[in-house]
Amino acid sequence: MITRDEFSLIYDEVNKAINDVFDYIFENSLDHNYVLFLADGEYKEQYLRSRLNPFVIDSREDKYKDESRLNFFIQFMKTFYSFPTGTTQTDDNEQRLHMELMIYSHTWESKPFLKQLYRLASLVDGNSYLWDVTVPEMSKHSFIRSGIRNTFRNKGLHIAQVITNAFHTSLRNAFAHSEYVFDNTNRQIHLDTYKGETWDLENISYDDWTKRFVYSALISYLLINEKHERRISLITDFGRDTFSILHPVTERKFILRYIYYEPKYDQFSFHPRY
Repeated sequence: MITRDEFSLIYDEVNKAINDVFDYIFENSLDHNYVLFLADGEYKEQYLRSRLNPFVIDSREDKYKDESRLNFFIQFMKTFYSFPTGTTQTDDNEQRLHMELMIYSHTWESKPFLKQLYRLASLVDGNSYLWDVTVPEMSKHSFIRSGIRNTFRNKGLHIAQVITNAFHTSLRNAFAHSEYVFDNTNRQIHLDTYKGETWDLENISYDDWTKRFVYSALISYLLINEKHERRISLITDFGRDTFSILHPVTERKFILRYIYYEPKYDQFSFHPRY
């Protein structure tokens, strides 16, 4: 269960944390790194077989792959977390809880989502834009904690705490493998994956679970939303629609190229005159 006021506070907290990350990169990264993140620069290994440059911009493959899941998730949040007039809190409906466990697992297994977070963390750390990011099939907890969360924490960015409030390996493991039991009498979820380690969770109350779910849902949604807002404000922010980037030819060789943003179609393209 979560109250409407608690949900609003978490929403504002997550929204500010994500905005702070984008502001940090905008102010501290080289312009082309910030622009490449918004332009969805991506490495397509399969293009090598056709002798095409595998380093592309405005890649939409991940977006299309994740589109159905995100549409379901958005509809779910509208249904159960819109707090219509007169509603001050959610209930502990078991059917809703089951769906939340599924959404939570999908969120923290989503490669498109984790790639976005990892690239943001890398830019915050002062690195050049990462065209090629591989999310491991196993040990995602290390990828999330060490590769993403701790990098944000080292820069004093609150999004690190948001991730801590959202993600826990015990929850992900138990839900992904259906190793959990609802205890409605004590309003707890028991995790059958518990092995007694100091970091492990044996159970979580319904109230604490709902907060973790809300943190996870909001960081997933608001990251996508803020990235879109930054794309459409790009021309205003920089006063131009054309940007120079370092475009890889190979993993070690780069050339200067220009890309431009077309707001009418929300699209990035290589500039035909350069």
